[in-house]
Amino acid sequence: MRRKDLADKEGAARASAREPRQARGRERREQLLDAAAALIAESGLAAVSMHAAAERAGASIGSVYHFFRDKGQMLDALAERHDAELQPAFDRVLQRSDAEWAALSPAEVVEQLIGWAIRYFVRHPDALATLDLHDQTMHAEFRAVIDRVMRAKLGEELGPQAATTLDAVVLGTLLFTREQDPRSRDVVVAALPEMMATYLIALEAKRKRAKR
Repeated sequence: MRRKDLADKEGAARASAREPRQARGRERREQLLDAAAALIAESGLAAVSMHAAAERAGASIGSVYHFFRDKGQMLDALAERHDAELQPAFDRVLQRSDAEWAALSPAEVVEQLIGWAIRYFVRHPDALATLDLHDQTMHAEFRAVIDRVMRAKLGEELGPQAATTLDAVVLGTLLFTREQDPRSRDVVVAALPEMMATYLIALEAKRKRAKR
């Protein structure tokens, strides 16, 4: 889920951000990351700079450079922080069995498979800005989970069709929300779970008719 430049040679060669050992240092580092996140939420990625983060956090510029070599390293640290927060939830999705997914209602499937992630990204615009939504490894893993769940829920004929559609809708929505103002973004996100659940209900009905 991390930014694409982490996979580039330049990003791989970049030293890791300094991890403070003392509680006070860890608190200061988190304050600087919070400041960068707030700047992104308010004005976008271009608003972030070492000086802007220092000013927003009420810290000296020297304090920022103590923890981060440059803006890129600070953004990498933001992405890593979101990785750490998202992974446990994604692990729970992976651990649910096919039988458990099949027993859920369409609304429950949407919520437990997708809804939580979309709401997280909307609450954290800096995650949308710093995580690489086009990362092929991440996308392939998520796509495989959707495919498995849809096959368990809808069978081998309709499952792949539903998986392709939901995958496109989720990625498209995340990319859309990254570019929109909060009012437009919130309207779309609020309507999305019900729309996807309605789509799954229709496919379930189609599957039942085909079995008659």
